[in-house]
Amino acid sequence: MFKYRILYILAITVFLTVKCTNPSFEITGVVQNGLNGEPAKGTKVCLQGTGYSTVTNKNGDFKLKIPLSTYPAISIEDINTTSFIKKRTPGFNMTLIAEKKGFQSLEYHISSRLSNLSLGILPEPPEFNASDYSGEYLPFTTRLEKDVQWENIIDGVRLFYEKRVESEKEKRKLYWERDLSSPEAYEASIKSNREQFRKILGAIDERVPVSMKKLNKVSETDLYTVYEVHWPVLKEIVPRPALQNWPELDVPRQIFGEGLLLEPRTTPKGYTIAIPDADQHPEDLAGLSTNIQEESQFARHLAENGYTVVIPVIIDRTNRWSRGTDRPSRTWIYSQAHEMGRTVAGYEIQKIEAVVDWFEQQGKGSVPIGIAGYGEGGLLAFYTAALDIRIKAALVSGYFAPREKIWQEPIYRNVWGLLKMFGDAEIANLIAPRSLVVEYSDVPVYDGTKNEGKKIEPPGELWTHSFDEVESEFNRIVPLTGKELGKQVFLEHHAGKTLPAGSEKAMLRFMNVLGHVEPTPLSDVIPEDTRKEVDFTARMGRMVEQMVGHTQLLLRDSEYVRKDFVKTLTGPEKTREFFRQELTGWLDDDFSPVNARTKRIDEQPGYTCYDVLIDVFPDVELWGILTIPKGIKPDEKRPVIVLQHGRGGNPMTAMSEKSGYFEVGRKMADRGFVVFTPLGNWTGETRFRWIDRIAKPLKNTLWSNVGRQHEQLIRWFGALPFIDTSRIALYGKSIGGQAASLIASMVPEYSMSINCAYFNESARKETTVYFPTGFVYHVDSEMPMWNRGHTMEYAEISNYLIFPRPFMVEHGKKDGIAPPGWVEHEYAKIKEYYEQQGKGDLTDLDLHEGGHIINGIKTYPFLHKHLNWPEP
Repeated sequence: MFKYRILYILAITVFLTVKCTNPSFEITGVVQNGLNGEPAKGTKVCLQGTGYSTVTNKNGDFKLKIPLSTYPAISIEDINTTSFIKKRTPGFNMTLIAEKKGFQSLEYHISSRLSNLSLGILPEPPEFNASDYSGEYLPFTTRLEKDVQWENIIDGVRLFYEKRVESEKEKRKLYWERDLSSPEAYEASIKSNREQFRKILGAIDERVPVSMKKLNKVSETDLYTVYEVHWPVLKEIVPRPALQNWPELDVPRQIFGEGLLLEPRTTPKGYTIAIPDADQHPEDLAGLSTNIQEESQFARHLAENGYTVVIPVIIDRTNRWSRGTDRPSRTWIYSQAHEMGRTVAGYEIQKIEAVVDWFEQQGKGSVPIGIAGYGEGGLLAFYTAALDIRIKAALVSGYFAPREKIWQEPIYRNVWGLLKMFGDAEIANLIAPRSLVVEYSDVPVYDGTKNEGKKIEPPGELWTHSFDEVESEFNRIVPLTGKELGKQVFLEHHAGKTLPAGSEKAMLRFMNVLGHVEPTPLSDVIPEDTRKEVDFTARMGRMVEQMVGHTQLLLRDSEYVRKDFVKTLTGPEKTREFFRQELTGWLDDDFSPVNARTKRIDEQPGYTCYDVLIDVFPDVELWGILTIPKGIKPDEKRPVIVLQHGRGGNPMTAMSEKSGYFEVGRKMADRGFVVFTPLGNWTGETRFRWIDRIAKPLKNTLWSNVGRQHEQLIRWFGALPFIDTSRIALYGKSIGGQAASLIASMVPEYSMSINCAYFNESARKETTVYFPTGFVYHVDSEMPMWNRGHTMEYAEISNYLIFPRPFMVEHGKKDGIAPPGWVEHEYAKIKEYYEQQGKGDLTDLDLHEGGHIINGIKTYPFLHKHLNWPEP
């Protein structure tokens, strides 16, 4: 009996051991009819390549339990009631297959979410009967009762992103692997997060060995001396020989820092950087002007306490150097730098880090280094301390707050993908285990309308968040870092009131965390500026023009960088993933049921036109006109041309004679093609530009939802009996031409693409200051693409993502979008590549004598040939 009891205990032990060492995770969701949302009972759902499968219940629900050992490289994170994949390895893939009789098989690629998935399977198309397509609305759809308003479509997309900003906040933990066991372990665990932060700020250039040059003595007191100083920052860019026609670049070739040095007369207690707001001068913080109250002269306060202080000049918000536009200097740099993978903050952080280099030389690593800033300087102090672990403590005044409305701030603060991983609390995580002092002070006043010139500056404002909002964001820090890592201090005046920027209360506490036990209060000894005249305008002009020079030189050399980049590409699927994630952004959201609503709006002898409205995501719809040729035979499937209009258009635009379209949609229908003309999300000027603005901090763009709208459209086509989904062309004009290239690169289901009246070198179009219709002089600079100039331009996406599908460019020599030389140079790369691959007949260029129009001379035969449809 005893023997059996021992065996029983051993068996239980083995069972429990196996159970504990073989944990599992669940994949749950629902399978629906993708057209109407009805539950798809009895659908087989299997996890590809594993043998694990299940069948949906009467409600369409399914649950798959998978041993975690099936995917040893992942871990699972539960956020609220939803499970996510915490960690992914390169090449990781998890795909569900849904199969049901009478429905098309569906492959569902899991991105990160494992719970509450929604799989929409589409019925096999019914037999075609022409009489079914003669009514007031299409069969298998519901009647569209009201006229569609384009404003509602655009506003729905904007609402989608506004909601997404809040919903994505909790998901940031998926990108962190914090190890709180020791300061050293913590630093190692957040290293990749710090590297990502540096990357999205573009603070990635090579710095030169630093030397601090004293130019002039400015002032002298019993405690310290003030000098004008100048220091080199970034290595000079020497562009390689031009590969195309370029103007002479009359720009500075190197970036330097300028500012003031406050040098104590005794051995320094420490080294600090004091950063003013963008609308302040270094002299303000040093007490050499009367522009700010004495209590806020915090650089002087530090110098009086024996600290060596450098106050850098930072780029201002005037438009003196913005070449006739109303852009503040900071936006002027943003508009050029974004396509080059740089930001104005990134440039300035590198100037500050060069000062840290010099401090290290002076103190030989034994004296503490601190950084303090107000307003825009507070942002720079905060960001620099997060990136540079040599800084022991940071004081942030007039900046720290919840950042979910960053898209309402001036556009130069709009950082690609920032909110995906970082709020201000997460950035504070990068400062721990070092010290952070947050001073609750009024944010600088910003008037974005004060500048004169061409009115292209997008709206933006700065505001002081409520005390509760700031305190709430600050209180998020400790739960993320733990109580033992670093010192975080939050200061207010009293009862939630603001302190003056750089207040005595804040500065004394800041010096405390730097190791100064008994700092002295600010004295009433005001230094006197001994200079007879200071040309602040010329000094700021040098700072702006040096950044302009750096971006223009980066652009000038960017073709070589792209050539090197494409050598790293490892196949079309990984390349497409890079393009989707890193350039256009991508949405992994599950589709809503199509819920197609239709209404006949026109009848002609050769075709019938229907308004179509389909659902894509909550709040996101796609509206377009479906034109069906008459005379389609039973069992016949026609090719489709999706015609994408340009800026300010609508679904009827490509059907009209106006604006250079010449009724292309109607002509294509008369030639026997099924035609669909969707609304592009670029109508309504500031209305649509807000979409890109809100999306960018989430690592999305205007194109993210456009790509998914087109995916849903193609899914719906697959349920229509008269459409051949293997023969769908995308043909667009103007920004619709850009769409034809970008969407075809994102959505491989398009069988060919024609880019009309937009093809050029976009990074040059967005960045150059030497072309009068360049986007630095246009509102479209609100919608650049992050680091496109160094990765994939039109030639690269055509060669590595559209190829081997047919691709054509149509461009008028009188079109102001780009000079013909730009078009020819960029297209030559495509022609050469297609020829090298033995596919030269799959591409063509129509560089005609007209302007911004659909020419149709070469494109119509190209469509007929590659859609395998006879010409009339």
